[in-house]
Amino acid sequence: MPAPPTLKELQAEVRELLRAAAVFPLPAVVRRLQHRVLSRVDDELEGADRPRLYVLEIAGAVPRVKIGVSTHPRTRVRQHVTEMTRYQHGLVDAYVTAPLGDPLAADRAEGQAHRWMRKIFAPIGTEEFAYGDFDFGVVCADQAVRIQGEAGAW
Repeated sequence: MPAPPTLKELQAEVRELLRAAAVFPLPAVVRRLQHRVLSRVDDELEGADRPRLYVLEIAGAVPRVKIGVSTHPRTRVRQHVTEMTRYQHGLVDAYVTAPLGDPLAADRAEGQAHRWMRKIFAPIGTEEFAYGDFDFGVVCADQAVRIQGEAGAW
């Protein structure tokens, strides 16, 4: 019996599948990957609900990266997955930052992360970036949170 595919192998398969054409309902491999990614995010979240930035890699005809903010990221990311399924898009990867102290700091961090992303990638609306690089989005979110955390410590 062959070994189950790695997360990276599933991600590559889903990216290619959803880039090729809209597929509805979403194939089992897409749903499997989304479940794995959501389970990993759940495992990484701990502590009280405090504002956090999240970064989503979304596969589809136009792949994108979404950066948002939520006090309840577990619920918010699942809402995004439900919405993207309607448009034959699939969640390929997700990341949630460390918590911020207050909603104002979180909003400032989100705005900074968006400004950095816009320097390189074309925005789709206010939170999404066409053909965005997920790893770059994670760096933008983490650094924006770090800066706001340091500013709040003064």
